[in-house]
Amino acid sequence: MRKFVSFLFIGVLIIAVALLTHAQMSDKAQLGRELFHDPTFKGTIKPGKLQGSATGLSCANCHADFDDMSNPDGLIRAGHSVVGVPHRGEAKGGMIKGADFARAAGGGGFCYQHFLQRVSSDKVNPTAIPAEHAEALMAYFEAISGDNTGPEFTIEMLDADAKKAAGEKIAAMRGDAQKGWQLFGRACAVCHPTPYKPGIGPRLVTSRVPRDIDKAMIRWATKIRGGGSLMPFYASDILSDQDIADILAFLREQIESTKK
Repeated sequence: MRKFVSFLFIGVLIIAVALLTHAQMSDKAQLGRELFHDPTFKGTIKPGKLQGSATGLSCANCHADFDDMSNPDGLIRAGHSVVGVPHRGEAKGGMIKGADFARAAGGGGFCYQHFLQRVSSDKVNPTAIPAEHAEALMAYFEAISGDNTGPEFTIEMLDADAKKAAGEKIAAMRGDAQKGWQLFGRACAVCHPTPYKPGIGPRLVTSRVPRDIDKAMIRWATKIRGGGSLMPFYASDILSDQDIADILAFLREQIESTKK
């Protein structure tokens, strides 16, 4: 009974601290919080099927707005937590820095165009995000970060050859389908609800079996590690080579089951 009361007290304390933190947020930081979770970006990203229209993704699909290293919630996100963003000073492997860092919302301006509006990565202007929104996001990042510098990591920007080599290496590894199913649920289901059901991402397993399953595995391994179109890349500190091999083993098992 005492343990239960202790856990209850701790839970109430955590909720109280969270509510107090949000209550103390400035209006600008609160706007940033709303933008972070809103795939329409407060209605400024329009619906439709053409380039420049909403994809259904939000910042929160790929990034935690809390310290998910010390307080994991079970999900594996493609991006690192935004806690600590104001302390970093650069983003996208140094591609965004200096005065552009704050103007691009700590790198969020790249995602604003590429992942939320389907603008190809080579045409993205990270400072094209509205100034009001960039300021609001940075205010939110500052509010949730405080002195916390966030996770330490190095962005792995792979070129085409490196992506291909990584894909081939991973696809050749032996994977564990059961572990792969667990990882798929934690890392992939946000865009691929199941291998058989499309979401933001397409169906991965259909009744039409790939002509060459091995080549399909290489293609998927390459996209997971290196990204592609709306597919964000998963760096090795988020999904290891073995993790990806396990996911591929699960998908291979699902594909092969459709042949029976």
